[in-house]
Amino acid sequence: MKYIIRSMALLVALSVLASCTITQQLNIGQQQNNKAFFDFSVEDFFIAVLEDFSDFSASDTDQDLMDKAIDEFRLSLARSSSTGAVSLTKSGKNAWSGSFSFTDLQRLFVDLGAGPKQSLLTLGENSMTFNLSMDNYAQLVPLIPFLADPNFEAFGPLYNQGLSEDDYLEMISFMLGDEGVPAIEASTITLKIETPRPIKRFTAGSQTGERSYEFSFRLIDFLLLDKPIAFSVNW
Repeated sequence: MKYIIRSMALLVALSVLASCTITQQLNIGQQQNNKAFFDFSVEDFFIAVLEDFSDFSASDTDQDLMDKAIDEFRLSLARSSSTGAVSLTKSGKNAWSGSFSFTDLQRLFVDLGAGPKQSLLTLGENSMTFNLSMDNYAQLVPLIPFLADPNFEAFGPLYNQGLSEDDYLEMISFMLGDEGVPAIEASTITLKIETPRPIKRFTAGSQTGERSYEFSFRLIDFLLLDKPIAFSVNW
């Protein structure tokens, strides 16, 4: 069984406040021979924003800010009971690539802090379902620790419930300057899935081939989360 998924929830935070490029490929085998490969890069603007946030300061180490964050992400993956062979290397100025093996994707979400009753991701024998809403947003926060940072929370859904898209972008322009709005508007999250058998049905997204499915949403949809970000595909 093989899935190709780009930009899963574990990496969604790296898109926040900047147009970033993230690619993640998950190969899910029938006998737990599962592999994940990913590459991502972050714009200089995002780095500058983070460096302005004192709580993200790396003053206790000589590591660059993003290098420290990526290393902490690597350690989190390595600590999971369902992962192995975790590798993460810097491939450019603000670019990284990595890979790891895993035995159970749902268990990985639990090990990273989503909780034993996590409802973000459900994998069945012939199906996959993802659902993120304000009801289970708290499950995502432990997966991406800086979502809980007070400096970030002002930009996220907890602080912006009920805010219109236009009002949100006006706030971003005021807080981050002229570069903030186009950076957010240019950012999207795309998930691509290849199923082991022909697709029978799906919700949201689009079928791009007999066994291929794609789901995309804008970054601002995540930042406001005024409606669930959800899809399912059955084969």
